[in-house]
Amino acid sequence: MSISKVIQSAVDSIHFAEQKKKRVSEKLFPMKKMDLELPAEFAERKLTLPVENWVPQGKIAGVDSGFVAKRLSSVDLVLIRAVGVVFEYEGGIVKNAAYYPGYFRFPEPHLSNSALEEDEAEQSKSLMRLREEVSASKKVIEKFSPKYLFIDGSIVPQYQDKPRKESRLSGDYVGIIREFESLYEIAQKNSCTLVSTVEDSRGSRFVSMLRESILKNDPMGDELANVYDSSFLDYFLSVGERSCAFTYTKNIRQHPVLQDFSQEWSNSIYALYMKPTAYDRPLRVEFIAQGDVSAAANEVARVAMSLSSLHREYAYPSILIEADLHAKLRPDEIEIVYNKIMDKLGNSVKLKMRRDNRPF
Repeated sequence: MSISKVIQSAVDSIHFAEQKKKRVSEKLFPMKKMDLELPAEFAERKLTLPVENWVPQGKIAGVDSGFVAKRLSSVDLVLIRAVGVVFEYEGGIVKNAAYYPGYFRFPEPHLSNSALEEDEAEQSKSLMRLREEVSASKKVIEKFSPKYLFIDGSIVPQYQDKPRKESRLSGDYVGIIREFESLYEIAQKNSCTLVSTVEDSRGSRFVSMLRESILKNDPMGDELANVYDSSFLDYFLSVGERSCAFTYTKNIRQHPVLQDFSQEWSNSIYALYMKPTAYDRPLRVEFIAQGDVSAAANEVARVAMSLSSLHREYAYPSILIEADLHAKLRPDEIEIVYNKIMDKLGNSVKLKMRRDNRPF
């Protein structure tokens, strides 16, 4: 097949998929304002709800981290920079800004010298980054007492971060689970609401719940097979709306990560989607609710919506955009550390990977 035919085939396939999502959305539109009898996985009785306007007030924090890694023959060198940003709002205007541990800091160097398999090496780096990020989040809460703290990414570790049972990283993974629980407890103790936003979510939980309930006996349910939530909800949600809140997983005992949390927290993690702007896809938001889930969802959604509506083509919390700008690492930063290590070692130690040492 010629390249032009491949391109046209891709275009036709994408158009066809978009039309399917649009058809299902239009079929479900009449249900948007109805009170429905939904399974318990849906934490509310309406599929969509309006998000209240909110003017930012008080302290709002965000934490993000960046990392770069360099593979050497016997060790992995990892640089991690976790940064917390605190904006203090007054009438919707930022009056003060604070940074933890500072406006600029050199990243923390880490060495992984265990003989790890390929998948374990990647998990090790991810667990290091999570530990730095969670540690920074806890310190920001304790030092600045924000009303809300935004986390870039999911509010729980991902299944890719979980090592095999026989892996030597199992202890590190268990430690990360305890760190996350400690973060939840510190936030609760300091009356700080944790909010996590996933920049490019590929979740399909909301669509799966629709297919298993409302569209269970409807052929249109098959048209949503292999469709991501944000892609479908881009048609279904109007600007300024959110989806109903829903449980993080269908079965906690079968979820690879939530099963490792205590019931106090595993039963309290919810998600929703919201649409801050017409020119970007809906944003996935995760939060913890141990009481009135609908009230918590309303609060989280209005704060996240307010911070994510500043650019019509990029719906993401401004506090996390600022944190990302300070946490992001450049490749040359790890070269500085690497070169200093090599200067001290000299030529007697063969640290370079063969692929990086080709003479031609």
